[in-house]
Amino acid sequence: MEEVLRPLADRFEPALLRELLQCRRVTVPAGALLHVGDGRVHHIPLVLKGLIRVSRADESGKEILMYHIQPPESCVISLTSCLRDNFSNMDTLTVTAEEETTFLLVSDRQVRHWHDTFKSWRAFVTDLYDSRLGEILHLVDAVAFKSVDQRLLDYLRLHRDAQNEVRITHQELAWRIGSAREVVSRLLKQLEREGRLQLFRGRIHVIK
Repeated sequence: MEEVLRPLADRFEPALLRELLQCRRVTVPAGALLHVGDGRVHHIPLVLKGLIRVSRADESGKEILMYHIQPPESCVISLTSCLRDNFSNMDTLTVTAEEETTFLLVSDRQVRHWHDTFKSWRAFVTDLYDSRLGEILHLVDAVAFKSVDQRLLDYLRLHRDAQNEVRITHQELAWRIGSAREVVSRLLKQLEREGRLQLFRGRIHVIK
């Protein structure tokens, strides 16, 4: 088996793996838009390498991160659409590759066939739903019960490296915590004045 398909080997039975090998493999660069504002879904990505961001924006352009798709995962909303004959809420979502990403392109027909045929595929879908539900509940808790500045500090503390730095832009940080870039930039400058962090181009040094 090709090395890039190894993450799937432990999840699926041999018959399903053989069918997966027949799927078209796609590689896209960082920043590639994979889906923008169209509710119709006829394929799902099964990620082999890289990272995909699923986000939602309101009419003002404020964007919030819904969840990430990493190997060996897929998009639960796309899966739901395929299982429900292409009815979904994907028209409210934007799907973007955060880094160079390779995935298998699985058709809606294959999704339905595998769901009826392979126990391992049904288990994969169920596990994915469970994981995403946990992420969405965490997002709801953060947005409903924490202030923006608290969400900002929590994110920086959680994702800082050994040098207490987080390499991220203000726009990316706004996506992560469900706020607007202008709000995040203002809060960061305030926290810098308070001596709690230092701002650099493309990175943030957390002091306390």
